[in-house]
Amino acid sequence: LQSTFEPATVLGAPSCHRSSAMGRRMQRIGGPLPLLSLGLALCTAIRATAFLTTSLTPPPLMARSARKAAGAVGDVLVPPKRPASSYMSWLNDNRESIVKKLGTNTATLVAKEAGAQWKKLSAAKKKPYEAAWVKAKAKYTKDLEDFKAAGGVILKPEKTTRTKRAPRDPNLPKRPLSSYMLWLQDNRATIVKSMPAGHKITDVMREAGAQWSKMTAAKKKKYEKAAADAKAKYLEEMEKYKR
Repeated sequence: LQSTFEPATVLGAPSCHRSSAMGRRMQRIGGPLPLLSLGLALCTAIRATAFLTTSLTPPPLMARSARKAAGAVGDVLVPPKRPASSYMSWLNDNRESIVKKLGTNTATLVAKEAGAQWKKLSAAKKKPYEAAWVKAKAKYTKDLEDFKAAGGVILKPEKTTRTKRAPRDPNLPKRPLSSYMLWLQDNRATIVKSMPAGHKITDVMREAGAQWSKMTAAKKKKYEKAAADAKAKYLEEMEKYKR
């Protein structure tokens, strides 16, 4: 009988190799093998118990609960997610109706309308969202403390450095305008005058797009021809520039 555990498997456990070697020598000379075999078996049992104790002992209850609260995935601690504000929770519930009212899913327009509606919302209607946020914030604070107690570290996002754009070659030909942009140059001032006071640039662009889409092919033809001529000239200049 010989131990299957290596000496370095469990620190502090007794070594069975000496007993094993002595047992083999005593077997060759006909010595008291039963007694040595019993001692060797006892030594092996002690080492097995030490191995199981050190490898299978669960972590303390506090550490386990902290890892669970911190959202541990395997050996990686994941920090708790910051709760959404009362406004964002309300927006999640009402975004669909706002999009339906506006008839568009444009982020800036939806955000503008949502902000106006939230501002007009009564305190009674805001209260459930604010109470939910207070509760979620308290849970987040506790989970964050557990995360740090379990050894978690909040990493600050790395600052991204903007790469400087190379200066434009003054000899590089300028891209031509599209037919729509040529038309807008001629009609922008008229569109601006027709808009109500306090209008924004997005309102002007929306109105211009609507007018362009309603224009007949005959009225667009002049601008489309001018755009085609400008593009042909641009391509010719680019060929000369590349040479």
